[in-house]
Amino acid sequence: MDVQYYICHECDEISKISTPNRPGRYKCPNCGAKLYTYKPGMIDKLYAYNMAALLLFVLTNYFPFLSFEAAGNASHANFTTAILYLYREEQWLMGTAILLTTVLFPMIRIFTNIVLFGSLFHNYLPVYATQMIKVINTLSPWGMLDVFFLGILVSIVKLVKMGTIIPGISLWAYMTMVLILAAAQAAYDPHEVWEQIGARKRIQRQKAAV
Repeated sequence: MDVQYYICHECDEISKISTPNRPGRYKCPNCGAKLYTYKPGMIDKLYAYNMAALLLFVLTNYFPFLSFEAAGNASHANFTTAILYLYREEQWLMGTAILLTTVLFPMIRIFTNIVLFGSLFHNYLPVYATQMIKVINTLSPWGMLDVFFLGILVSIVKLVKMGTIIPGISLWAYMTMVLILAAAQAAYDPHEVWEQIGARKRIQRQKAAV
């Protein structure tokens, strides 16, 4: 029987779990706090989600985002138009904040996820796996793609009264990317990731001892 012991982060109670690999949420028998949630196939899902997010991220930054037509004049905007406009207006702080939270941080997070979960999916443990998890957890609150998406919706509602809004491929890719990253965040469980890393380390030690 695969018995494992877990320490509650709330009351420090040591709990004995006789079926740790059964899907579901496990709670502390003493205080009722969540010990962990076992989600089978989580690594596979996160790897697939982030590969799809990477493709959509490339499409978002390559194709036109929106086209606006008014009084016979048309203008086109891409994903980074707002950032470039802020820099032209010398609003360096706001432009840098948008650049970091909507482009740089999400890109680093997606690449880190692909390297980490792709390696675990192929039964390989990266050298800096621990640091990668710390990077993912640190950047997660700063990836404000959903906030930027709400700002886009508000802008479209206001601009539609002034002219014709033509959504581009980039906008649809961006919307899909936000949904996929939200699904990845919902599927992400740090406990399971640490368990996978621990299992890979034990295998490596066993091979080194032979």
